[in-house]
Amino acid sequence: MGNCNLEENVEFMEVIEFALNADNSVEKYAVEVLYVNEVYSVKKVAALPCTPPFIIGIMNFRGKIISVIDIRNFLGFSVKKIDRDRVRKVIVIKAEEMEVGVAVDSVLGCNKIPLTEIQKKLLTITNLKADYFKGITREMSIILNIKSIIEDEKIIVDEEVI
Repeated sequence: MGNCNLEENVEFMEVIEFALNADNSVEKYAVEVLYVNEVYSVKKVAALPCTPPFIIGIMNFRGKIISVIDIRNFLGFSVKKIDRDRVRKVIVIKAEEMEVGVAVDSVLGCNKIPLTEIQKKLLTITNLKADYFKGITREMSIILNIKSIIEDEKIIVDEEVI
């Protein structure tokens, strides 16, 4: 009998998992490492008037000004706005030429998740765009399709204020 190593054929998705504090619970999310530029400790998020409710504000990230978003608000999971003065950690996401910060309460760590363990049919909520999600892990972390989210036309605010 040969030595059979099943690990060889298993494909993995490497993700950074993070937590957001909801009213009386903690929600866990994950994004693919390949889109994560950096986990950044932020000192100040500046207000940005005339923006959608999911935009918490803007921050200076290594000399660049980037938007900081509330992912729960963007997805429609919460209408309560995050207080920009309480934002301390931001995961800086980059896809193509778009760069955005996602406010998080805590970073849970980096994990390699076997693709076979990701449940694809995760949310049957009708008003959500299915392409915002890749699935859910055994530990109940919602894996976001972050590339699809930050390329969404709702994220790109291109208005002139007169």
